[in-house]
Order: sequence, then structure tokens, then C-alpha cells
Amino acid sequence: MSLFDTKRAQFQIHGPKLLSRSSSVGVLALHSLQEDEDGQDSTTKNMRTTNHVVSDTMHTSSCPALITLEVSNEILTDNLSNMDNVSIVSTDVSLASFADDLEEGASTSSSSFLVEKVELNTLIPTSHGQSSAKSLAARLNVDLSSTMLTSHMQLAIPHAPPKVVGHRGHLYRSLENTRHSIKLAAEHCHEVEIDVFLLKCGTLVVFHGGGNDQNPGCLKDYCNMEGSILDLSYEEARSLKFNPHHLEFGCGPDVIEKLAHEYYIPTLEEVLSDAKETGVIIKIELKGPGTPEPVLALVEQLDMIDQVHYSSFDHTRIKRIRELRPERNPDGSYRYKTGALFDEPPENFIQIALDAGASEVHLKYSTCTTERVKKIHDAGMDSMIWMRGPVGMLQDLANLFQDVGNEDELMYLAIMKTGVKAMCVNKPDVLAGLLTKHQAVNCI
Repeated sequence: MSLFDTKRAQFQIHGPKLLSRSSSVGVLALHSLQEDEDGQDSTTKNMRTTNHVVSDTMHTSSCPALITLEVSNEILTDNLSNMDNVSIVSTDVSLASFADDLEEGASTSSSSFLVEKVELNTLIPTSHGQSSAKSLAARLNVDLSSTMLTSHMQLAIPHAPPKVVGHRGHLYRSLENTRHSIKLAAEHCHEVEIDVFLLKCGTLVVFHGGGNDQNPGCLKDYCNMEGSILDLSYEEARSLKFNPHHLEFGCGPDVIEKLAHEYYIPTLEEVLSDAKETGVIIKIELKGPGTPEPVLALVEQLDMIDQVHYSSFDHTRIKRIRELRPERNPDGSYRYKTGALFDEPPENFIQIALDAGASEVHLKYSTCTTERVKKIHDAGMDSMIWMRGPVGMLQDLANLFQDVGNEDELMYLAIMKTGVKAMCVNKPDVLAGLLTKHQAVNCI
């Protein structure tokens, strides 16, 4: 019997309460009290709940079934055969009550209860039996062992909550860098990050594309054609059709095909005009060559100086913005906000950012250590992390980190504990929800 095809199932929790660090989100050690046709205990597998996918490692009847939970739509395949004990986190009343009993020291060796709905938000890792080699928390030098995301325990965030920044819009719900996606992100975000190119005809467009910094804006995977966005006029770019099966498009082919009439490469002017109506701040990555001057001119033409920030991996571009607009506010901060983007920050990254006149430093999420964040703030700059695209994030979870899920609450919490001031994420609704939960429990 499995929860995939039944609404009720009875389980027994084995062993004392223990928070374990072996899965990407959390582990349930459950032993089914049901029997299969041969009279032997059966384990539960393929258990699906709302917005959750559960996969398990099968065991003999003498061992509890070990079940991992991922908050996104990926099924985890970690080998959990060495795991032994766990804790439950749930919004279900019966499970929350059971968790309260655990907090009071009640024995769990013979406890059993009925489960109608299992909703694990996250289980917090400790140092029990787990190397820090594949731990994001260890890499960032933060401690998650004392934090629990439940409805009855406080959510401990030792710093001011970060700003929510939508990476390329709201790319898991709508096609990245489109007007629809950016307006959707504005519902959850303080700011939205976009990518901008200058076309050969002089039009500024919002687009990411494939390739790298030396060969940006490639169209092959994005639009099923050779060449770069830089080779096109706006009329040609506007007529492009997106490849619905490109893995980097987190929203998936169904959304792209359903909203095909909404999806085209927009001009920067269109996107800024939309933002002027919603009030969301736009963070422009100066993606292509020749972008600083025309982008700056357009922003000023639209009277959006205080609503637009600029960033680039090519620090000469933000340095150009600073050369053109060095004005400061009464408090000494720069009026025109610029961010120095880093993939793997070198030892002297602070000096590089200062030399470019940056007001912010933007680090890849996995390099955002507490020490680096402190150095940024001590130098008088603000900090932001950026997430990789959907494909890159899945690669990181498969190869680098086992203590967090794919942009789940636990991953965001680990990053927040570094003290970073803004987070540019692919799932802004998840981060916004976590911050709402934090605000709610700390107002009680």
C-alpha cells in the first residue's frame, strides 16, 4: 500500500527525535504498519503531496523506509540507507501536535498516528554523521542546527530580512525576461533583474540567451537558430519564436505554448514603462557591448533614475556609468546604483568593486560566505546574491550540496544567515513566503 493511492495510512516513528543532515531537504524514517499480501510489512514509496515529490529507498521489513522530500518537482536519488532517525515538520494538526510531544520529551518508540496529509516544509540538518564536504551551510559558514521551520517554533534569522529580487522575472511561472514574467515577479518582489542587449539597429532589448561573456546572446538553444541576438535588427528579434523545450526555461513547455501570444523579446522601454506602473525596481544587467550610454539615456528620459540599478560582470560597463553619473545622495551613497557581478570572486574582489565605483557587490549564492558579506558591508557597499539558472542549479544540487533543496526554504535560509541584503532568486514566491512566515512568527 502507498500514499500515492490512498488518503490514509498508519505509520510508526522509530527511535528518538533526531535531525539528520543527509538529504537535500529532509528525511522521514517511517515504518508502515500495513501488511502486504504476504503478511510482511510494506514500505511506502512514490508518495506525492501538494507541491511535493517524495522518493524513497526500499528496505527490508526489519528497517524503516527512508523517504526524502523535495519541495520542487525533482525526485531525489540520494542513497539514504545509512540514515536512522528523523524529525517531522508539518502543517498538519495531528503531526504538529505530535512534534510538540517530541519537544516535551515523550517517547516515540511505540507512538503511531493517522496521516491524512503530509506537508514537510523542511528538516534542519545537524552535524550528525554527515561530512561538510557537500554542505551549502558549511560552505557559507552558517549554522542551521538550531533552526526549525514549523508553525510552532520561531524562525530565527539574525539579520534584517533581505530584499526579494526576481531573477529574469519569475522564470518558474512564466518565460524569463518577458513582460509577462517581469510583471508577475513584481507581485512578490522588491526588485526584478533583467538582461539587456543593444541591437545593431540601436534598439535596447531584454534577453538573456546562451553562450558566455565572450560570446553572449546565442540563439541556438533559446530559439532553435544559429547566430546571436547581436546579429539582428529589432524587427527580426521581435519575430523570433522561443524553443519551448529548452531546459533553461523553468516554466516548461506547457506554459510557453499556452502563452505563446504573450512571449516575444521586448524592448527595454516596454519593460521600464511597465515597471513605472508597478513601482518595482529594475536591476539591469548590461549584458552586451555598448549598453551603458543608451541605457542610461533611456532611464533618464523616462524619469526613472531612482527606480533602476545597473550591473555587469564586465566591470568597465558599470565603471562607465559611474564616470558619467558620480552624483551622491546627502548620506554619501551613490544616487545611481551599480553592482559589480562576480562568479568566483578573487581575493581582491572588494578593491575591484571599489575601483569600478560600485555601490553593490553581487556574488554567486554558493560564494556568499559570512566573511565576504561582512567585507562588503565594511567597505560601505550593499550585497546581493544571484542564483544560477534552472539547469545550473540542478547541477549544483546533484554534485555539490546535499543539505538543501533546489531553492527551497532551507537553501534560502542558509543564504539569509550570511547577512546578505538582497537575494536574486528563481523562485521569488518561495522566498517571499519564507519572509512572510518569519514576520508572522516574530510578531507573535
